[in-house]
Amino acid sequence: MTVTRSKRSAVGILDDKQWRSVRASVRRHAGRRAAALLPVTPPSRKQYEYAELNLLASSTEPLRELFEQHAAQQALYQGLFPVDSPRVWSRPERRQLLVGDATVPKAPSKMEQAYTPDTTTGEMRRRHFDPAARLYYENGEKEKRVARGTKWFFASARDDGYWQRVILAVRHVAGGEYEDEAAVAVRAFTQLSHVLPGCMGVVYDGAFRGVHRDALARLGLLAVNKQHGSVKPRAYELLRFERCRHDLWCDQGRIAERVLLDDGTSTLVPVPVSRLEHRQGRTKSRWYHLLSIPCRHGAHSHRVPVGITTTSDDRLGTDPDTGRRLKSDAERDFHRAEHLQQIPEPTLAHQRVYPYRSDAESVHNQLDKSQWNERMISYGLERQNVFMLGFALAQNATSRRIHLESAADSNRPAWRRTAVLG
Repeated sequence: MTVTRSKRSAVGILDDKQWRSVRASVRRHAGRRAAALLPVTPPSRKQYEYAELNLLASSTEPLRELFEQHAAQQALYQGLFPVDSPRVWSRPERRQLLVGDATVPKAPSKMEQAYTPDTTTGEMRRRHFDPAARLYYENGEKEKRVARGTKWFFASARDDGYWQRVILAVRHVAGGEYEDEAAVAVRAFTQLSHVLPGCMGVVYDGAFRGVHRDALARLGLLAVNKQHGSVKPRAYELLRFERCRHDLWCDQGRIAERVLLDDGTSTLVPVPVSRLEHRQGRTKSRWYHLLSIPCRHGAHSHRVPVGITTTSDDRLGTDPDTGRRLKSDAERDFHRAEHLQQIPEPTLAHQRVYPYRSDAESVHNQLDKSQWNERMISYGLERQNVFMLGFALAQNATSRRIHLESAADSNRPAWRRTAVLG
């Protein structure tokens, strides 16, 4: 139904020939015993709806876990997240990054109540009503658009090849007093990082704040996203040398120097970052910017921790002058992960990596096109879970087929090669 965009058309086009192909595929992958359990004739729509409600909808959680397990294996099989590939933290490859975002498909019905009065007779009539639908706000912090439906988070990865995206996770975002989108995304990325050892980081939109980047940075992952518009510049440190001093501030996710102008005002000039350093510890990772501070007496090198807001539970150093324990960021009321990003937005490295996030919008577009009239075709959260898993399976099946055809085509002589999907 994720291919034909409705349940009725999915059952209608499933003739005897196609059903024999389905049984042959089950026999090839699951064995003869599993294929023998299938009926000789294709199922009717009533049979499908019964199976969806009583078999699939009640088992969505184990089905989702099984799907994510096989999706991770498929990603590794297709060459994504290679362990032996070089790691350049300031310039990761597309295949080394996870991309995620959430979307709200339109509810299957515009009705917001199960019963509404008839305008003529006053009789209460039952309407087609989706109990899982609610109101969400989309399109970021500047222009909010109200959307009614259910919200779904997708995590995916791909190489530079055409139609070779692999969807790795599908999660429902409850919203409201429950978990928000960013919390669901962080939990999904955390679980995926354990089964994808070659993953270097994630690319997300402005829904990520410092607390979310902090959780991923502690796992040794890059968190590439745009800085939230509400973050204002903040004084960071005053460096004193023998013949000069430098007033450092946090601005636009990086360190900037406050410079006085001729008219008495001041401006913040970004300090060049010569290297992004990653140090893997036993319990967590640490990230640093190695700064090259311009000075008329000669450039100064200075190392600044980024990406992680330290707490009293973290290992902290001591002041070399007094010997006292240094205060953590939390004790100083400084949210380092909010003000200092691993890859700041106004940098060339960010401009190279962040465009990978557009692949998440491609997933949303494919989801809309797989639904009749671009509306959800199932009522209730359980049935919609089944549809979302079916959509992800269809996308991954297409990706695997294209990958196998590309691999086989590359082994043929040049004059026998064929173009894949144009």
